[in-house]
Amino acid sequence: MNQCYGNPRSTVDIDTCGLEPAAQFKYLDSIAGQGFPLHREYRVYLQRVTVATIPCDHEESVLTIPSPTLENLHLFALEAHDLALSKIERGGERDHYVVLHLANAGHIDARTLMERYNDCQRPYMIGNLNAYDATLNIWLRLCWPNQFPA
Repeated sequence: MNQCYGNPRSTVDIDTCGLEPAAQFKYLDSIAGQGFPLHREYRVYLQRVTVATIPCDHEESVLTIPSPTLENLHLFALEAHDLALSKIERGGERDHYVVLHLANAGHIDARTLMERYNDCQRPYMIGNLNAYDATLNIWLRLCWPNQFPA
C-alpha cells in the first residue's frame, strides 16, 4: 500500500498472501517474520494476511514494485480496486480510511469498484453477503458522497 499508493499511516510490515507452494510461508516466517532476522536488522517484517478475500482474477492486474537495491526480492502489489476489495471482509474503520485514501488520491473510482465487487468478488465470498454489501455501500457514500448520498 505505502509503496504503490502512499498511505497516511506508517507501517513496518509487508503483507503477504497467496504464496505458492504454501510451504513457503513457514520458511519466510522463519527469516522474515516479526522478531526474526529481517525484522531485527531492517525493522520490517512479513505479515501473512489471513482475513481477506482477493478478487478472483487479481493475477491479471498485479503490479510489480521496483526494488533496485534488492535484486533477489520481487515484490508485487494488488491493483488499487483489488486492494480496496480485499479489505471488504474485515470492513473495519482502518479499512474505511484506506479506501477513502485510494479514492481521494484518484486510484479507484466508484463504477470500477462496484463492477469488480459484483463480477469478481461477491460470487466467491462466503459468510454474510449482506454485511459485505453494506460495507461497500458505506465506502461509496464515504468516498463519493455526491454520487451516493446517505
